[in-house]
Amino acid sequence: MAVVIRLNIRGRRHLAFHKVVVADSRAPRDGRHIEILGHYDPLRTPAQIVVDVERARYWMERGAKPSEKVAALFRQAGIEIPARPTPPKKKAEGKARTKPSAGTVAKAKAARARAAAKKAPTQKAAPAKAKKPAAKKAGKEA
Repeated sequence: MAVVIRLNIRGRRHLAFHKVVVADSRAPRDGRHIEILGHYDPLRTPAQIVVDVERARYWMERGAKPSEKVAALFRQAGIEIPARPTPPKKKAEGKARTKPSAGTVAKAKAARARAAAKKAPTQKAAPAKAKKPAAKKAGKEA
C-alpha cells in the first residue's frame, strides 16, 4: 500500500480550505484517509498552515510521500522533508545487445548463402509457358 500526504478539499466554491491528510494513494482525493495532520487556509492573509510536525515526520519516515503542494507547504512551515535515495537501476537480464563486428557479419552472410545453396534445386525448371488470351466466342452479337 503506497501512502501519500496530500490535501483534502473542504468548504464551498470560492471559499475552499484544505485538510492535510495521510491517505492510501488509491483512495479518492476527498475520500477515505488514514489520519488528519492539519489544515491549510489559503484565503487568510497570510495563508494559514497548521500541521502536526511530529506526526508528519513519523509518516514520512515510514515511507509516506508528500504531494508537490504539500511538500511546498511543509517547506514554508519549516518541516524538513527527508531525501529519498534513488533505487538502483535493474540490469537487463542476459547479455546486452551490441553492434556485431565486420567479421561476424561476413560469417553470418556466408552461412546464409551456404544454407540457400543446399535448399536450391539441382535441376533448372523449364520456363513457364505464357498463356494465350482466350478467343472470343463467335456467334454472339450484341
